[in-house]
Amino acid sequence: YTGPYWSQLQLLSSLGFPDPIPASEALQRHQGSHWGALQELQALKLRPFRLRHQQGAGPGLDFNRHDQQALLRQILATLPVASWGRASLVASLGRELGLGRL
Repeated sequence: YTGPYWSQLQLLSSLGFPDPIPASEALQRHQGSHWGALQELQALKLRPFRLRHQQGAGPGLDFNRHDQQALLRQILATLPVASWGRASLVASLGRELGLGRL
């Protein structure tokens, strides 16, 4: 297949949306705009996370967690820290102060 429609479907597939049916429907709803379709597809994928976050049902921080990178990613996702280094500082302080699970 060729043409702008197929190249946009390939682009959406390469960006993490390999299923052509929802991608194609999103492209149609946004008059062929891959940006609009991408925004819609991302919003659908993030919806469960946003609902949990709005309801305050997010998992607590566990400073005793063995997986340091997972803790740093969780800190970056849930706290207003601006960088990986600051998230690392938060994790180190949490461990040093013996905060355990919050």
